[in-house]
Amino acid sequence: MKIKADLHTHTVFSHGKNTIEEMVERARQLGLEAIVISDHGRSHPLYGVKPENFKVMREEIDRLNRKYDDIQVYLSVESNITGDDGTIDIGGEERRYCDWIYAGYHWVYIPHRPGDFFTLKLRNYAAKVLPFLKTVTRRFNTKTYLKMMDRYDLKMITHPGDKCPIDVEAVAKKAAEKDIILEINPRHHHLNVEELKRIAKYGGRFAINSDAHTVDRVADVDSGIAWAEAAGIPKARIVNIV
Repeated sequence: MKIKADLHTHTVFSHGKNTIEEMVERARQLGLEAIVISDHGRSHPLYGVKPENFKVMREEIDRLNRKYDDIQVYLSVESNITGDDGTIDIGGEERRYCDWIYAGYHWVYIPHRPGDFFTLKLRNYAAKVLPFLKTVTRRFNTKTYLKMMDRYDLKMITHPGDKCPIDVEAVAKKAAEKDIILEINPRHHHLNVEELKRIAKYGGRFAINSDAHTVDRVADVDSGIAWAEAAGIPKARIVNIV
């Protein structure tokens, strides 16, 4: 197996180290058919994409698509889950300029409402150091993910289960029903082989992505491919594999 498209990469518009064009050039050198620029959502106080920059990114990607005929470049955003009701940090700019929307949980974000600081953010921090909280936190997080999938038209959930515990089977079942892609992300520990074996029965779709923040990491997914192969995930269910 090898990937034909890297669907999750970052640039200088969040905390990546390279420009959009540099990431595209690297993808072209590797013979990829497509690359998705998916910088971090606006609620990150340090490196979330500024709302006004989505238009700038869209114009740059449109320029590159006119310039090159050997690769397709898409714009997404790796939005943050910011509320326990499933809220993610997207506004009109993301809806207008992005080709599609991703969502994932991250440690650093501005909560949607004051109460979400306690019910989502603080609870997940506490569960890292107080193991007895992990079960109840997993239950609440899972409800949040399920609500999110009902509220938004999502293309993909990035690194599900990383940074916050979830019932991966419940999330996978809902994702399959909603036709939302689940990411196998070798930069993180999820989805791992054991989890993939458990959720394969739900019949959903997957993508193996680099989550590259530098040009040298574009399409660097060998370990993710190894996980998918070890778990017996059919190639037909991995959207960016040839």
